[in-house]
Amino acid sequence: MNCSWWVGALLALMPCLAQGANPGSQTQQEHNSAICTGSDCAENSASETAALTIPSVDVVGQRASHITSQQIRQENLDIVDAVVADEIHKLPDIGVGEALQRIPGIQINRDRGETTQITIRGLSQVETLLNGREVFTAGSGRNLDFSDFPSEMISAINVYKTSSAEHIEGGIGGMVDLRTHRPFDFEGREVVISGRALQGDLIDKTKQQFSILASDRWGTPGEGEFGALVNLAHQERAWREDQASLGKYASRSTLAGTFNVPTSILESTSTGTRSRNNANIVLQWQPTEKLDLYAEANYTEFRTRQQAYQFYTKDNTSPTTFSGTPTAFPGTNDLQSIDWTNVAISTQGFARDTIDRTSQVAVGGSWTEKALTLKTDLSYTKSFNHLFYLGSVLNGTTAHLQQSLSTSRASDLNASGTDLLNPATYTFAGLSYRTRPFDGDLKAAQLDAEYQFSKGWLDVLSAGLRYAERSATDAPGLIITPIVYTAPATAGSTAPNPYGNFFPGSDGVGNYLTGNISRDTNGLLNALGLHPNLPTSNPLGTWTMTEKTSSGYLMGTFKISRLDGNAGVRIVHTDEETQGFSTQSAGIYSPLDTSSAYTDTLPSFNLRYDLGSGLYLRTAASKSLTRPDFNQLSPSLSLDNSSSTGSAGNPFLRPIRSNSFDIALEKYFNPSTSVYLTGFTKRVDGFLATTSRPEIWNNHLYQVTRPYNTNVADIAGAELGYQQFYDFLPGWLSGLGLQFNYTYIDSGTHNKLLDKDMPLQNISRNSYNLIGMYEKGPLSVRVAYSWRDKSLMDVTTLAGIGPTPIYMKSYGWLDASASYRMSKQITLTLEGMNLLRTVRQSYYGVETRPKDSFINDRQVSAVITIQF
Repeated sequence: MNCSWWVGALLALMPCLAQGANPGSQTQQEHNSAICTGSDCAENSASETAALTIPSVDVVGQRASHITSQQIRQENLDIVDAVVADEIHKLPDIGVGEALQRIPGIQINRDRGETTQITIRGLSQVETLLNGREVFTAGSGRNLDFSDFPSEMISAINVYKTSSAEHIEGGIGGMVDLRTHRPFDFEGREVVISGRALQGDLIDKTKQQFSILASDRWGTPGEGEFGALVNLAHQERAWREDQASLGKYASRSTLAGTFNVPTSILESTSTGTRSRNNANIVLQWQPTEKLDLYAEANYTEFRTRQQAYQFYTKDNTSPTTFSGTPTAFPGTNDLQSIDWTNVAISTQGFARDTIDRTSQVAVGGSWTEKALTLKTDLSYTKSFNHLFYLGSVLNGTTAHLQQSLSTSRASDLNASGTDLLNPATYTFAGLSYRTRPFDGDLKAAQLDAEYQFSKGWLDVLSAGLRYAERSATDAPGLIITPIVYTAPATAGSTAPNPYGNFFPGSDGVGNYLTGNISRDTNGLLNALGLHPNLPTSNPLGTWTMTEKTSSGYLMGTFKISRLDGNAGVRIVHTDEETQGFSTQSAGIYSPLDTSSAYTDTLPSFNLRYDLGSGLYLRTAASKSLTRPDFNQLSPSLSLDNSSSTGSAGNPFLRPIRSNSFDIALEKYFNPSTSVYLTGFTKRVDGFLATTSRPEIWNNHLYQVTRPYNTNVADIAGAELGYQQFYDFLPGWLSGLGLQFNYTYIDSGTHNKLLDKDMPLQNISRNSYNLIGMYEKGPLSVRVAYSWRDKSLMDVTTLAGIGPTPIYMKSYGWLDASASYRMSKQITLTLEGMNLLRTVRQSYYGVETRPKDSFINDRQVSAVITIQF
């Protein structure tokens, strides 16, 4: 990568930034004294910085948060970005995922308007930690669902974009460490209570949220000290999401011309609640200056309850025909409007509920004797995830259906000539029932040692050992199981869709019947006069994995004149055992057990050169890995003798491995003003692709489809970041501040369907965050806008058109908040999320072939925080 352009750009910005840097500037001696080395910088800086003061500036709220975040980046030898709570119980955003999206290089995926998963610099393979320990949500994957944690439980989030030997392996994209409060973070007793009322405008319901933190510390005999902290939180949010979707397009020459026509239409309104219950208990004891002990317990529960109402048509299904003259978007053959007649329709109503429960307990401590420090940590993590689904489908016909497609909103749909609220229009087509539980646990033990040298270029020599045993189970459950039921619909077995105002700004069908929505499976079946024996789970849908990892590292932290850094190596050995089933004929299953083992050597170095006057040049290089998801490792094998084909997971998949290089130029003007530019590149080997290959089973040749390590991906990009409070401005204007970051990501991997290189999925080439801030006296205001351009979602094949990429259009998201401190004890806050009520849209290849449109609630909340 040619880096000269971004170095020049950074240098060009410095004179204008320096204009306002003097009021809070540090001398070079003061600046250098703030720099620390070793892994503890990121962990300790939040508490150390709490006492940091700047002449003539009140260090509270947003300003304190940005000072601490900047110090974490400045002092760490790794490239680390952080989000820090600006008050106790107050991350800058309402959710953990929403706070993460403000960090350069991070892009997010939303579910029902909330962040669930993230990518770092184009990669979704991210290691997730809680207070430095591995944490996850049970499921087919390995990572944490960021929806599980409310922001009130988090004091800081550290995002590591480069690796050191001491880091737990597992994230080729990076590592996210969620930090919770500890009693020794506070000088003494601290009690904070907050309450929030949150309303969504589409669902038009208000829900309450509350949290409490209580912490204290006491002296013990001798010079010891003991601390205890309890943090509890409850969140509940009512939501609504409208979705308009068009099925795969096909070229049709039977519509008074040749048109590219979507094969189906879907209108869906989903509503429900999302609730969280969380608890964090921490005990700390320092019996002497040399010894620190702790015990922690964290519990999180995340529940969703959803009801969905859907209207569906198949445009290419008999007896559907058309009338009039269809139109196309100008200059294309892509359908824009049409009148369908005698249209086959389906409606569906279903309940879909999930629950995540994750708990983690840990004990540990550290002991220091002169230059030697020993640390140990023992932890146990258990997670459970469960899905419940129950719904019914009605079939019918409507006389006329007018369809008008749009490239900027949901398509218009108008049904006429048939009473869609009359049960006689419909016949039951069947019911679907599904349960699916996942379980997982992790036992981990870690021992670290550090020796500090008083002379010479080597500052610290670190070494450590870690053993972890993780299990994952897709416990017996039911895949979607159809229950045959074809009776006519009746008034007692159906109900109208209660949300007739489908997708604001568009015309939808709105009023139609669905089957009654119920969460009582046996009760629903009895009401319909059905008494089937629900089938037992299919063994092919179950698997159990056990993964044992043993790792050790050696790392040196050094300083030679203006150059400091660390270099080390981590060696990790992995043993995997998988249990599943195979079948060659219906109803006959045989156990299938496999095992594999491999060892990886992961070198890394991070260098930082002090160019003077707060200017630093960094370089970093490392090798990292991510293990495949558990469902991809499943050995379960299904063989079809009639077609000589089969499908299975692949327990012999290799990890995905990455070689990374970073270079960064950073300028720190004062504790709250900085600008930086980072270039990065990654070479990733072993991306997974599903491929059919010949295999012999029981002396018979089958074509078996499995995931394989086949693809190589290259990623390169740059990040630009800037933050400043304009203290030099006169009067009330001195409370203004600005934070801006921009990320460019260029990625490519070979796509077999298109037979050419394509970007990685769900990655935008360009994205940015713009945050305006104001903090003066008791008033604090923040307006945050995030934007990302289009991204590749998938590649599919369209009949008569060929292989086609599916893209998500560019979109922006606006949040804002304003707080007023009534007194030292009471703060009032007003928050707004998704203020633009953004419509997210996707399309097949070109924008004149729209695919999906989503819209979520605009949310407003009022918060009161009381601090004792």
